Amino acid sequence: MTRPAPYGTSVTPTARLLLAAGAPEHAWHEAREKGVGGSDVAAILGMDGHGGALRVWLEKTGQAPERHDARLERAARRGHRLESLVAEFFAEESGLVVLDSPGTLQHVDHPHWIANPDRLTAADDGQARDELGVLECKSRTWRSARNEGWHGDQAPDRPAIQAHWYLTVTGYQHAHVAGLIDDELEWWRLERDEELCALLADAVDRFWHDHVLAGLPPKPDGTDATTELLARLWNAREEATVEVDPVETMLLKQRRRELREEIAGRADELGEVENRMRQLAGDAEVATIGGTTAYTWRQNGQFAIARFREAEPQLAAEYTHLVPAVDTDRLAQEHPAIYRKYRARVLRVPSEG
Repeated sequence: MTRPAPYGTSVTPTARLLLAAGAPEHAWHEAREKGVGGSDVAAILGMDGHGGALRVWLEKTGQAPERHDARLERAARRGHRLESLVAEFFAEESGLVVLDSPGTLQHVDHPHWIANPDRLTAADDGQARDELGVLECKSRTWRSARNEGWHGDQAPDRPAIQAHWYLTVTGYQHAHVAGLIDDELEWWRLERDEELCALLADAVDRFWHDHVLAGLPPKPDGTDATTELLARLWNAREEATVEVDPVETMLLKQRRRELREEIAGRADELGEVENRMRQLAGDAEVATIGGTTAYTWRQNGQFAIARFREAEPQLAAEYTHLVPAVDTDRLAQEHPAIYRKYRARVLRVPSEG
């Protein structure tokens, strides 16, 4: 059995061991706070739907609000448990030897460059250490795989960026991305791209020095995840006011107004295009071009309950049942503080004119 390398020992061409694999979870979280990892890079670049650069900054500075999302936590556990299976299937299909990751790695010259590769790969002929590669293991449902582009000629962007960050940290020359899509394995080999490595390094350095070390939060992006994060970041003080920068606020309000007008103006145009597509489909549910599905117009949308009740009152009564519901009006009267705690924060701008 191979002994783990001592902490601080160089274990790849450009990285040393920061924390050995199998360390307690709290130690792993502490190690992550020391720098930027692969999943952080995707978020900093705006490629992570679960949060952007602001979320990463809050985590690195110890200010992130507690978050308990049962669905995300379940998905994370699923991915972790399937990681070994993905690695096993990859080894069978690729013919490569798959090695356990040594743990959390840290670049020898840039301590804030952190990597947690899932596995390492080697040829089965005992190749040298500097010819090892990185293996990034993912598991996806068919729906998420379709949305992320797992069936194309190139590896999906997010895991490809993550794998290339690991190449940046470790100094290795190639990586593999493997994904188990339900029961189907997809995988790609990625050769080290020095230009991409340099771009990633620059983005991470600027984020670390300009925001983490400087204590200045990055500007928020427009994702739903960041909107939710901002809503949960502070407990609103009732009727509290704050003086904001007049110039920046004026510019923000002006841009907001322009974007809302643009969205409203495009709504009719979008409706016209979609209605023409519906007209072309007629009573068919599937529109094809050369036998390949171009778009669908299926009768599988939201059920029209009001129309059903009006047209089929007897049948509607038969299938109507009472369900448990929170009496929010009574809760607001009897426990106003609790009611306020769980109300969403809504951004409203007074009308101008």
